[in-house]
Amino acid sequence: MDYTTTIADLTGDAVLYRDLEPCDAALPRLATLRTALRMPPATMPPRKRDRDYARLALALALAARRHYGGPPLTALAVIGDTENDRLLATHLAALGELPTYGFIGEDRPVAAESIAWQTNIATATRWHLIHAWAATLEERGVNWASTALLIDLDKTLLGPRGRSDGAIDDARAEGALVIAHTIYPQLDVPAFRRNYAELCRQEWHGYTLDNQDYVVATALFAAAGALDLVALRRAIDAERTPTFAEELQASAAQLPSGLLPLHQELSSRVADGDPTPFKAFRRAELTATLERMADGRLTLCSEIYHLGLRLKAQGTLCLAASDKPTESAIPSAEQQALGMLPLHRMPAQVG
Repeated sequence: MDYTTTIADLTGDAVLYRDLEPCDAALPRLATLRTALRMPPATMPPRKRDRDYARLALALALAARRHYGGPPLTALAVIGDTENDRLLATHLAALGELPTYGFIGEDRPVAAESIAWQTNIATATRWHLIHAWAATLEERGVNWASTALLIDLDKTLLGPRGRSDGAIDDARAEGALVIAHTIYPQLDVPAFRRNYAELCRQEWHGYTLDNQDYVVATALFAAAGALDLVALRRAIDAERTPTFAEELQASAAQLPSGLLPLHQELSSRVADGDPTPFKAFRRAELTATLERMADGRLTLCSEIYHLGLRLKAQGTLCLAASDKPTESAIPSAEQQALGMLPLHRMPAQVG
């Protein structure tokens, strides 16, 4: 039977979003961890695929264990759904400080049930095989009382791939359309939808960098007639791919007056190195995401949640990580005033 709970019931505020600032204010800040690890200054936090992300994740896990209490960590385990999660487990293992294990899962009903191991990382075609993975780790001598479990949120614990993961994409697309139409009421909605769907394709990643802020802004400016996607495609195919900043500059002359404030804001934030310059879009995405959690369209993975609870009862340190920008996960002051909750504290069905 489905029931409702929150991510925080498993992890507390030991949650990282894209800015790598723990939601628990008692845990060390990113700048503190960088200094302790003697990392050079950087304008943006590393992403999950980067080796420095693994260094920071390990340092945070060790700090969290000291803060929350319990025996020193003797192992790490990563649960996720993508190659980035596999890379995180691989980088953690390569650091050589603690044995590291991984589970990369999805529900893929068109494939036979299988779990395949490559060194210490398992890949499974069903989420329920995570219990077999945990049993294998126990056979290998993993002591859960001294293990840190790092759980990916997006399309893993929240909206598990192969189940309710489509609701995550739908929320992002709804947020994009809502904010585009709010900012520019004259919006050609069919054109915006076509542009957005096209720009989400992998063939555009050389330009968009798989950044939804860039995708939504480009789709909006193209629908308003300020950008030419056909010309942009030709440039990409000719290996003359412009940057988003260059396209912003090029669009200024053709931009309708109603979009000038947004253009100025985006230009300023991009110049400052902000990787998520379209703040209003991300706030709209959060609204759409929480709505789907509330009505049952976006669920928590039953197998991961229940395994996490069992291991937590044995002393496992449970942490969660998400690639969502903070604006898509933590409500603004205005949103909080309306009663909106952080993503990890929003009740959702387990199923």
